[in-house]
Amino acid sequence: MSLLDLPPTPVTADPVILPGLLSALGIVRRPVPRWITDPDLIASIEAGLIDIDDDFLGATR
Repeated sequence: MSLLDLPPTPVTADPVILPGLLSALGIVRRPVPRWITDPDLIASIEAGLIDIDDDFLGATR
């Protein structure tokens, strides 16, 4: 599924900014789990080379 496949939002809806977009633009840092301590791995995650699943970040769905 891509963003183009999503249904349109009502005109009165608040704007939504996807977290992935903010991190891709460098506006916010990508989250890194606290249990990762290797500086090279942290740098790779922050650069977007490795994607961490939300389950490992403690996010709820």
